[in-house]
Amino acid sequence: LIYIILFFYFLLSLSPISDPDSLDYHVTVPLYILNFFDHPFQNYWLTSQLSGSGETLLLYGLSLGALNFSQLLQFFSLFMLIIFILNFNLNEKNIDNDKKYYVCLCILLMPVFIFLVSTSKPQLFPIFTNFICLILTLNCLPNLNKRKSLICCFLVFLLVFCSTQMKFSFLLSSFLITLFVFLEMYKKKLLINSVLISIILFSLIMFPRELYEFKNLNSNFLYNLINPVTDNFSSANFNASLKHGTGNSPLIPFWIFFPYPHLGNITYSLGVFVLYFLFNLRLNKFIIRQFFFISFVFIILSLIFAQPVGRFFIEPFIWLLFVSLMYANNTKSKLQEIFEKLITIFSILFVLVIGYFSISFFKANFGKKYYHQVLEKSADGYLLYKWANDVLPDDAVIITTHRSIAFYKHKAIPYEFRLFENSFTDKGYKYYIDDILKEKPSYILYSSTELNNNRDILKNCRGKLFKQKKNVGHTAGRSPFHKKVFYDGFIYHLDLQKLKECQI
Repeated sequence: LIYIILFFYFLLSLSPISDPDSLDYHVTVPLYILNFFDHPFQNYWLTSQLSGSGETLLLYGLSLGALNFSQLLQFFSLFMLIIFILNFNLNEKNIDNDKKYYVCLCILLMPVFIFLVSTSKPQLFPIFTNFICLILTLNCLPNLNKRKSLICCFLVFLLVFCSTQMKFSFLLSSFLITLFVFLEMYKKKLLINSVLISIILFSLIMFPRELYEFKNLNSNFLYNLINPVTDNFSSANFNASLKHGTGNSPLIPFWIFFPYPHLGNITYSLGVFVLYFLFNLRLNKFIIRQFFFISFVFIILSLIFAQPVGRFFIEPFIWLLFVSLMYANNTKSKLQEIFEKLITIFSILFVLVIGYFSISFFKANFGKKYYHQVLEKSADGYLLYKWANDVLPDDAVIITTHRSIAFYKHKAIPYEFRLFENSFTDKGYKYYIDDILKEKPSYILYSSTELNNNRDILKNCRGKLFKQKKNVGHTAGRSPFHKKVFYDGFIYHLDLQKLKECQI
């Protein structure tokens, strides 16, 4: 079951990219660097500030024509995580294989992985590297001599600092692991050495980006360090919207395990099987208490500061499932036996579901006809941009209200700054428009849901209607519970002088 599920995850990683985050900035930032020699953080493109070294890895893949490189890296990271657990033994004492199998199944059955493996979000690789760093810190570092401790410290700091640059959300787990390294090095009377190592690696890995943001985006260095977006005019509202996420309450976090408020959010959740670690729970070993402490602190801080969606809680539950391998072997309770049977039954059902969807999406690799069919069904914005690509001149630069800008044939300027009220000031408007004017856009593209609403601050600054089409596209997604809603498309001319002098 484990290897069959992994095989279908592999097929899923080879499917076309269709999620809005990837089509907005994960894929598009490196694509624009390659095609237009853009610097990564445009003033008007707020989500581009969420990109990092993960997108740099994708840049290398795109330069070779490997569009699925990031997804394959996601799959490879999940594969290595499972292989590591299957082959893990504690102090030369074999761990019950049955428990390993159930722990691996509980990880693979997380619905969120269906989403992550099929996207270009650089999330699973740092999950795996931070997992290895935590094991090195808690399981290996205490038993090493001073020389090997310094090598281990260097390796852990190197990996955790790199993970923060791949995705901002790994700042928390990396910070907690770093604290535990410092604590262990203090016990070994190597604290000063470890601090020097951390300063050197911070200067090489993290400081360059912080310096860039300090010089080009925001002069508050501390704010830049602890916030994903640091734009001068919209960062407060943008970061608040990120924290709000789907609007779930952190006080009743059952959404971590169940799709809420509807089944369409199933790939945001971790599933109930991640609670398998509760069986035979014993805190009699120091390393188990350490794993529980760092996981508990992570969960509490995430509920306070992070976005209330299940994927931000993958790390602590993987840690808790892993450390359950170290529990003393006890007789299974009836409840545990029932739970394990449910895991097995659900795994078989999961194979049928993921098998159907992975094969459905994988067929896109067999020709352009199937490729377009998959994108038309599962990628919101694909049909809208397909229409725009047909009716607009080949070299037309556009402003667009739809996030999936990777589908546009030339250069598209995101119109997202309109969504954050701080940018409605004259000073903020000039800040974004001056940057946009450098690109010399000649058209603006709308979906009917964004046309002439209160957030459309350019509605009085555009030219005549160029083209429109009824039911040009529809909302789309990979969830079988997604409800399709059609929308119209509108393209207006843009007069750059009128745009520059526009009064909002």
